[in-house]
Amino acid sequence: MVTDTSTTRSGSPSTAGPPKRYLTGVQGLRTIAALLVAIYHIWFGRVSGGVDVFFVVAGYFATLSLLKLATIDSSRRASFIGRYHLRTARRVIPSAAVVIFATVVAGRFWIPPALWDTTITHGVASIIFGENWQLIRSATDYLQQGAMASPFQQFWALSLQVQFYVIFPLLVASAVAVAVRVGREPRKIVAVMASVIFLASFAYSVYLTAVDQPVAYFSTLTRLWEFMAGVLAAILLTRELRNKTIAAALGWLGLIVLLSLGAIFDLSTMFPGAIALVPAGAAILIIVSAWNSREPRILRARPVLWFAESSFAFYLWHWPLLIFYRLQFGDDMHFFAGLAILVVSAVLAVATTKLVEVPVRSSAFLRRSATATVIACLLLMVPAASAVWLWNRTAAEAYSAAASDVAAHVAGEPITAAPVPAPIYARDDNVDAYSDGCHQTIRSAELTVCESGVVEGSRTIVLVGGSHSLQWLDAVRSVAEETDARVVSMTKSGCVFGEVDAFDDVSFHPSCAEWSTAALESIIADRPSLVVTIGSRSIDGREQIPDAYRLYFDELADAGIPVLALRDNPWFPNDVPVCLDVFGESGCSIDRDAVYRELAALDVPVEPGFTFLDTADDYCDDRTCRVVQDDVLMYRDSNHLTRTWTLTHGDHVTSALREKLLGG
Repeated sequence: MVTDTSTTRSGSPSTAGPPKRYLTGVQGLRTIAALLVAIYHIWFGRVSGGVDVFFVVAGYFATLSLLKLATIDSSRRASFIGRYHLRTARRVIPSAAVVIFATVVAGRFWIPPALWDTTITHGVASIIFGENWQLIRSATDYLQQGAMASPFQQFWALSLQVQFYVIFPLLVASAVAVAVRVGREPRKIVAVMASVIFLASFAYSVYLTAVDQPVAYFSTLTRLWEFMAGVLAAILLTRELRNKTIAAALGWLGLIVLLSLGAIFDLSTMFPGAIALVPAGAAILIIVSAWNSREPRILRARPVLWFAESSFAFYLWHWPLLIFYRLQFGDDMHFFAGLAILVVSAVLAVATTKLVEVPVRSSAFLRRSATATVIACLLLMVPAASAVWLWNRTAAEAYSAAASDVAAHVAGEPITAAPVPAPIYARDDNVDAYSDGCHQTIRSAELTVCESGVVEGSRTIVLVGGSHSLQWLDAVRSVAEETDARVVSMTKSGCVFGEVDAFDDVSFHPSCAEWSTAALESIIADRPSLVVTIGSRSIDGREQIPDAYRLYFDELADAGIPVLALRDNPWFPNDVPVCLDVFGESGCSIDRDAVYRELAALDVPVEPGFTFLDTADDYCDDRTCRVVQDDVLMYRDSNHLTRTWTLTHGDHVTSALREKLLGG
């Protein structure tokens, strides 16, 4: 990715000068890392460790550059901080602005309307270099999980790197101030600061990866130690190794480890914990080897070095091209299609670098004028920001029209377009519990209990479980109003109502087990008139009534509490609204046999007061599970029903509820 190598040909004046050609090995490493990232993304859908190399190299070069600037401008801390930030802006913003603008323009025509809102949000986050935090927000938002990756997702690493570039000069300035006050070398103070940050960040990374890996993956706090590894390498590398054979061996060891790591381990669920030491360590080994002029020859091969300058732009270009391909042709990647993505990415990268980045970065006028640099960078971002704004306006108009159609259809009035909800609105067509705080988040164990219906009613219905239970809240409320019943909802994202520890092939957030136990205890203590929950799981084509569910059904039967367990709705392999936008209704349906088994094969529990409601025919005919019924879109993602469908086509469930509540 982007690194400032402007000081490395002569070294930092505060250290012994490294061999003049040591830069070649690290430059070549940038090319290898960028190719690794792209290749693993395109053909294997896995993490390679290449981004971790970028972080280490960024920390290394940033330290050399800042220590040199600090020495030159030691009496003017604000001056060297400003110079460094302006230099970084000239390197980062040109290519980033071009890729963002091109992605927005292409996305407006190629990205399905169902993805417009999330894509625009990620585009804005990329413009302000906060994409990693937007991805953390998405990872913790259950409603956004399962959505197709954004064409801006690659900006998470650049955003994190820019955040480091903003913060680190301030730390160096503080170190210089301390060094002047205590009469020590700035290098030593920086080394102490970097060591403390390294240890704290690494410890936090290991911890958070274990308890919340998706958040840990994108967090600045869990990645800082990788930058600090490069910082420490820049400070501590002051002498060449006497044995050049060892130096060469270290370089080859680092390269072999880096090339093979992603093939050996599926790193996507393991990073950035302790395993990230491996690619970071491999990068350090290569830096040591290059510092001793013994880097592997491939790293100084002419094509590798020639492309290094464009590796940053290549990293930015490959991802949106990959996403656009997948939107049109699906996830299957043929060799020549992947090769075409690599070639087109390389061509665009070289063009962007030579025609935009280099002229801006090398401009003598911009280098002399801070004001001109700021204005130039802002002007470069104007087309990207304007394109995002225009796209957002179009999306808002379409969204508003879709929302109006939903309200009209539910009220029995004419609509302007089918299906309802339109795919652009489908993801937001859900019950109000998500917005009013009556549904527990995926990470909290607290039992959130909300009441609705006839609050002082003579009966009590408890709706309990995960999001698949919650989607029936409006149906339960409608029956409650008719039958003088109070509705108590206890639901939680990413969880189930069952003995979670009994699952041996499904992983839930650690909070799920505690929440589910608390829900069961609350129900048994309150002894409601009826419990409504989901009674089966149909994910991955392995429909079953899990033992975890059966254990809780037994507990409720022993307590004499009636249960209405709904057969789970189908889980589709793709995001249904997106599929509908791209392939149409006929291209999104799935075979019934891929979802449901014969009812007899489920071994439905026979317990006093227990009723298993077979809803399979509500979703599927004899052969096919559809996605649109009577002009109503059934799913808001791959497996959650739209509120509109449950309101207009939930008669089977409401009838069963009414019969169970009144008839016993």
